[in-house]
Amino acid sequence: MRALIRSYLRKLGFETIDEADSGKAAYLELGKRPYNLVISDMNMANGTGLELLKMMRNHPVLKRVPVIMVTGNSDSATVQSVVQAGVNGYVVKPVAQEALESRVTKILGPLS
Repeated sequence: MRALIRSYLRKLGFETIDEADSGKAAYLELGKRPYNLVISDMNMANGTGLELLKMMRNHPVLKRVPVIMVTGNSDSATVQSVVQAGVNGYVVKPVAQEALESRVTKILGPLS
């Protein structure tokens, strides 16, 4: 899934794309330099995407970074939990390029 999303982001013009294999690793990486956008999977090892989102929203700098959540579950409880935690958008697996582009441009504005 990460490779697919990375491919979509490159097609949208993103050049610098970092990856983490867990919520904990992502949180540590986010503290190293500024980020314009985070795309997180809801289900990750060592901390869920929801846990990562909550940690980011409680951090003085990271709370401003937009987050798109990727989830395989679109039930109302899941959606409500990420919305209440402060997510900026979400996409349902399997992720379609058009859906990801729509969320990214809604959050960041036109990419060209």
